[in-house]
Amino acid sequence: MASLLKELPSMSTILAAYASLSAMAMLIRTILNEMIPKPMQRFINTKFSNLVSKYLSSNFTFIIEERWQAVYNETFRAVEVYLPTRIGPSTDKLLLGSNDINNPTSPPKRKIPSDCKIIDEFEGITLEWTLHVKESEKYYIPDKKTYHLTCKKRVRELVEQKYFPHIAKTAQTILSKREKLNIYTYNQDRSRWESAVFKHPARFETLAMEPELKQFIMDDLDSFVGRKDFFENVGRAWKRGYLLFGPPGTGKSSLVAAIANYLNYNVYDLQFQSVRNDADLRRILTSTTNRSILLIEDIDCSTKISKDRGKLKNDREKEGEVGRTDHPSAIDPG
Repeated sequence: MASLLKELPSMSTILAAYASLSAMAMLIRTILNEMIPKPMQRFINTKFSNLVSKYLSSNFTFIIEERWQAVYNETFRAVEVYLPTRIGPSTDKLLLGSNDINNPTSPPKRKIPSDCKIIDEFEGITLEWTLHVKESEKYYIPDKKTYHLTCKKRVRELVEQKYFPHIAKTAQTILSKREKLNIYTYNQDRSRWESAVFKHPARFETLAMEPELKQFIMDDLDSFVGRKDFFENVGRAWKRGYLLFGPPGTGKSSLVAAIANYLNYNVYDLQFQSVRNDADLRRILTSTTNRSILLIEDIDCSTKISKDRGKLKNDREKEGEVGRTDHPSAIDPG
């Protein structure tokens, strides 16, 4: 045993060898960084990571982008609503904020910050979520957001077939019970919708309207909400449109607010003056969400876009569309 210990190298020899190897590695790394262009380095790193992941990793990653085939990705929105409810002890950071200017002391809303990991459990499976954000180089182009869901390869099919529908149903339940509504206005300079808390006192119970007409509108709304499957079966978009007209002060805005409060739907308030062209209008409409009201103000003031509405009416399935004007005779009857 003593002779064996004598043959082992001393600690100083081991440290000297380690220092030499480290210096050589740093020298080689410096030479490679100088000789190989950055794009080629990133390409090699990506290929090497993919190779290691393919043959050595047992994990699988789902990627959910914010946009899907030129429209807003409803799976992304469902995940965005669902994940704040799954925050637990393993979550290391959290984004808080409030846009309720009428009640600044109310509890802030939760959102998931970039690179935050959230662990979820589903039918005994451990799932890891991460939000990735790629900042835009131009202020008027939104940042690119993607959610990454990592699981074991062996449960990939179960996650796709059961877990994602579970998220969609949970998110729908959360949205149906939301206590606060939002009103969105379109910011032309930044090319996106911006929200504020929608608090309007108008209700059908307090609305100054003939009782028969009021009951007719409420019954029509109830019938529309309960017939989603019928619309799908007959191949029609699930949406309902109303044209409100009359002089200022006759209650058009109050009726829209009463409908929003009755259905518990957010409101998207669109001014046609902020629309540049047909392509811009199509992109604006497809960036709104389902179960919402699209309010088009003064629809008679933009005849050119109004004439092209027939080409755009199927671009998005809206739950409610309301046009408002003070001059109904100025609208193209087509």
